[in-house]
Amino acid sequence: MQHGSEGLRRRVYVLSGFDPRGSSFYYRLFVEQLQAYAARTGRPLKVGRRRAQSDGLVSSWHVVDNGQRVLEVAFLHWDDIVRDHWPKHPLVIAWQGFRFALWYLLRGGLIRIAQLCPSVALCGLYPLLFAAVCGVALGLLAVLVFALVAQLLAAPAGALLAGLLAATTAAGVVLALIPRCWQLADREGVVWLFRSILFTHRLGQARDGALRRRLAELADRIVEIETEQPAQRVELVGHSSGSFVMAMLAATLRRHSGYGGLAERLSLLSLGQNLANLAVHRGATAFHDDLRTLAQTPRIPWLDITSRDDYLCFAAVDPYRSCGLTIEPPAYPQLQLVDLAQRQGLESWWALITDQFPLHFQYLQTAPPELQGGFDYFEHLLGTKS
Repeated sequence: MQHGSEGLRRRVYVLSGFDPRGSSFYYRLFVEQLQAYAARTGRPLKVGRRRAQSDGLVSSWHVVDNGQRVLEVAFLHWDDIVRDHWPKHPLVIAWQGFRFALWYLLRGGLIRIAQLCPSVALCGLYPLLFAAVCGVALGLLAVLVFALVAQLLAAPAGALLAGLLAATTAAGVVLALIPRCWQLADREGVVWLFRSILFTHRLGQARDGALRRRLAELADRIVEIETEQPAQRVELVGHSSGSFVMAMLAATLRRHSGYGGLAERLSLLSLGQNLANLAVHRGATAFHDDLRTLAQTPRIPWLDITSRDDYLCFAAVDPYRSCGLTIEPPAYPQLQLVDLAQRQGLESWWALITDQFPLHFQYLQTAPPELQGGFDYFEHLLGTKS
């Protein structure tokens, strides 16, 4: 952590989504957006250098306002676990995808998710439909090539030889086009989305040992930091798939022997969450226990920001209802919907569909007041009411 944090107003611990790009990408995004926020508000905000800790668990940078350190961002690393579970070979993804498809289409996954959020259910279908369309298109092309070549060669070469040559040609065409299909899927975000879906599915089958061990390490680290260099306010922030990692970490912290010194300062913020993507799995019993732990009183203040424009999140979906857990009122977390489409001027359905990935990162960006839709990340972190 940064030295000289005495009097630090706020420290946020950030958990990114299922993203192998790590802290360098999120640091660049933060700097870019802070500069835009400073220019709009006229505040002399500056960002310090990104510093990585030797233990590989935390990278951090701070924000200075008029010479006073007002915010420290601590990026919590689980991106190395993402990279370890980032299948690169198409055949590996195909095999894992087949197992996911069995659960999603034949064992009730699609129905359970559609009941909570139809748009997310469609996103889960998207990679499967893309693969199916490519498979059908390649199959039809193979049949067409076979028929044409067989017809052209039937008379001079004889039926048997013509058939063999036609089949070889058709297979060659298909094999040559499979990499093109992969490149198209990668460019359109299909491969990225499917990798994220497969990892969440893996967690839902209770195969999350590496992540659980990392959460215990991160909880120890946070308690150590907040004991040695306490900030006035502490917040865990989880974006996208990082939202359920954040919930798991918050529960781990709550069970920690050092939680008492942190309890009065801690709050939670989930952005574009997909908590239900994990919660709907019947095998995710450890995660269900995490949710029960967080529902115990006194509860950690938890603000959940989602948007109906964002088809990659469960907009205004209660994570407890998603897995059939009943908790004492009031409802938890506090759910807030925002309008993200207006930030990018997305007025048509097609524009909204084709801009989903950039839109999903709007939660981590800033916008003029008239386009904020009720929430602005940098106003939340650095505004006068923060």
